[in-house]
Amino acid sequence: MFGRHRGAEAPQPSDAQVEIHLELDLDEVGTSVSAFLQDPTEGSRRALSEELDTLDAQIDLGDTYAASIVDSSIFGQSPKGSVLGETSSHSIAESVPGAVLQAQITLVRAAKNVVRDHGVDPGAVSDLRAASDALEALQSRPEVE
Repeated sequence: MFGRHRGAEAPQPSDAQVEIHLELDLDEVGTSVSAFLQDPTEGSRRALSEELDTLDAQIDLGDTYAASIVDSSIFGQSPKGSVLGETSSHSIAESVPGAVLQAQITLVRAAKNVVRDHGVDPGAVSDLRAASDALEALQSRPEVE
């Protein structure tokens, strides 16, 4: 009675509220990954590296805000953390399906491995292609958009 029933599908991650700039940076990484996979040159790897740096900078802004006492509940504000990557109490959020967010995270990790290995490790490139294909498949489903 408790727990999962035999044959029941694993629960899907719920939608996440993601700060709009973070989501835009994640989309740009996806675009750079596609460009690299179509033309795996040093120039496209460098462009991917730059997009990953931009994403890291945005993540750092969110981490800095989360760690600060600005807008904290100490001063009667509502608690932080309702928006992933929020950088202020007035962050604009976009609802992102949990499965898409997980696929984006997998894509970023794979992209960082390719950049770190200078695009020469065939296993890392294969993992990046698989992560890109998985994300594209999720984003092309009508119920995920």
